[in-house]
Amino acid sequence: MSLDSLLLSHRQFVGHTEYAGIDKIRISFPLYTAYSDGSADLFTKRGVRKTLSRGSELEYAKGTFPGRNGETISFEIKNNASIAVIEFNPSRSLDPGGSTLCHPKNLEELIVEITQFLANNSVVPVWMVEGAGEDTEVHVYEQNKWHPDWRKMVKVSRLDIARDFFSPFKSFDLKYLAQVKIPYFPKRILYVNKDEIETISWGKGNNVRHNIYNRSKKHQGDASGGWYRFEIQVATHCLKGRGMNTLEGLNEKSIYGLLWHRWEVSNMDCVISAGEDEARAIEELSKHLSGVRLQTFIGLATSLAKGYPVDMNSRKIQEYREIGQQCGFLLGQPLESIGGIRIKVDFARGEVVSMEQERTLEFTKTSVDMSENLMSTIGETA
Repeated sequence: MSLDSLLLSHRQFVGHTEYAGIDKIRISFPLYTAYSDGSADLFTKRGVRKTLSRGSELEYAKGTFPGRNGETISFEIKNNASIAVIEFNPSRSLDPGGSTLCHPKNLEELIVEITQFLANNSVVPVWMVEGAGEDTEVHVYEQNKWHPDWRKMVKVSRLDIARDFFSPFKSFDLKYLAQVKIPYFPKRILYVNKDEIETISWGKGNNVRHNIYNRSKKHQGDASGGWYRFEIQVATHCLKGRGMNTLEGLNEKSIYGLLWHRWEVSNMDCVISAGEDEARAIEELSKHLSGVRLQTFIGLATSLAKGYPVDMNSRKIQEYREIGQQCGFLLGQPLESIGGIRIKVDFARGEVVSMEQERTLEFTKTSVDMSENLMSTIGETA
């Protein structure tokens, strides 16, 4: 089996499959200008835009229309009716009242519906005119008669794809994921409301922007509903680099492959610890660490969690970070998360799962004292 086949077999969604797919898309395509005059009632705004060339102007017109289930589809014709730009949410086209996402296999059908509707309202794609420029020009609405390369003519400039996951653990929230170190992305933006993290965001808008947010709160207004969403907003630069900047390049393999790739490099699938109260956690830690080491660990964990300045050698911080990781604790998390259950986001299943039934700090007994195991790389003084 090839490496590509192995990766594909690994990157399968095996649970909550309706919650993986396309959320939003922006496309553009060339118009047959003779039939695309922007005169239909769908257009609610018209105007001209100045170009860089002195005295040169380009006409545009824009508007909205309802999709198959009443959802709003935005469109614009620009550059003197030579190009159409469409932006819509395929997931709401298929599930107007829900939170499911559009499977890649359903995207083309929706785009065909939209372009055929617009063609009936003076926004005609070039592939729907047979014999363009000749005396025999006719409209062609049947898809099987379109130019074989029409999918290549549909350019994609933005693609939002997402995967939702559910947590059955009431103690889980985004504060745990907020402390995960993301390779190549040292800067993240946290959107906080009343001390509660609602969204974690990183990346660049002109390439790939990543977001993890509380979907239950955003969509249903229920902060404790348990549903979260990992979403990537992919712009032209990244799409072009992966051959996904046209409709022809969008399929299950390419779309889900990109989604899996961005998840895997985010490090968000690492094991974390959640739950239990602070006093009980400290009591457990004291069984395994000396007084000085315990106090150093607690002080460092508290400072990093609250954003206080830390005057400590980076190598020493890393050593204590490794101690925390052996306990399933990421330095920077609230201290009360120590000693809870070990959990991780299972991206394939779309769920937060427990890694074990026992509490994190109930270590397996060994012939060597646990303090020696944890502190073997650290000197006797902090």
